[in-house]
Amino acid sequence: MLNKTTPLKAIRLKCLDCCNNSHKEVDLCIIPECPLFQFRYGKNPYIKKNLSEEAKQSLRKQLQKNKLAKH
Repeated sequence: MLNKTTPLKAIRLKCLDCCNNSHKEVDLCIIPECPLFQFRYGKNPYIKKNLSEEAKQSLRKQLQKNKLAKH
């Protein structure tokens, strides 16, 4: 069975490789110019976790609208 790696996990692995497999060094990274810098913790910084119920409902409606528009 293939073990699939997500893009975020691949970025995390690359950061660990760059920092000699040291999690502490990834935390202390001093290269903010690196295109992977914001993703070094294996998380997407652009995704908001604490959405209000109204925001969630709005996103659901938008997704449904986009799905209908594709068909």
